[in-house]
Amino acid sequence: MTRMVKTNGKTRTADPIKKTWGKYLRNRTVEDRNELVVHYSPLVHTHAARLSRKLPAQISYDEICSAAFDGLIEAVEAFDPARKAKFETFCQQRISGAVMDWLRSLDPQSRTVRTFERRRQYIKETLDAENEQPPTQAEIARRMGVTQTRYNSLCRLSQLGKEVHFSAMEPPTDRSGRTSTRTWDIGDHRKGDPTNTISREMLADHITKCLVREERLVLELYYFEELTMAEIGTVLKLSESRVSQIHKDILGRLRKRFNTELTQELCT
Repeated sequence: MTRMVKTNGKTRTADPIKKTWGKYLRNRTVEDRNELVVHYSPLVHTHAARLSRKLPAQISYDEICSAAFDGLIEAVEAFDPARKAKFETFCQQRISGAVMDWLRSLDPQSRTVRTFERRRQYIKETLDAENEQPPTQAEIARRMGVTQTRYNSLCRLSQLGKEVHFSAMEPPTDRSGRTSTRTWDIGDHRKGDPTNTISREMLADHITKCLVREERLVLELYYFEELTMAEIGTVLKLSESRVSQIHKDILGRLRKRFNTELTQELCT
């Protein structure tokens, strides 16, 4: 909270965060650093909410936040006010970099392997069309201009990280033709029932199907990602009051819509 103080008869603003910055830059203590991280944590949540809209569903909001906090900590430790850069701008770059580095670490395939796989697939289809029959691995390697050893090595690397269906892990059948117990099918009692998540997503889709994109985002960020109106405004580049008005209008229209549907259902 900013407070007013008087110095030599003049009133000036005392900003607590500037005081914390001054202490941290002088002493570099973990306590002061953590205080700064907590103060700027809304930047992490805003950035994570924006990214979670673009990334696959299997990458959770919490995982993005965890990576983003690493970037925030690095930004606080590396920030130099002498360069006259605004911390929020400097911090956004570090947060984005940390999240991108984390996402790259999830991918076991290098750019070389991905380029090889695309070219291999293209040449395979070309040879198939030319010869009217599937080409051999030796023919593909020859057309690519690589040795068989190099080709085999890159083929093995390209298989890393690819999906494996559980059906491929089924145990062999016994003499009676029945399969034994699935050794990989182990329940995790610490996790909730996945059908609850699916039901919730289906309900959200049903409720928001008549809304425009901006209205859908307001509901999803507020009720599912649990962002505040101010944080949603930052993500959507709207004022907090405008977000609140959109939220109020949506609820009014939804109440009217579902009351009408319920009335029609009862009358039939």
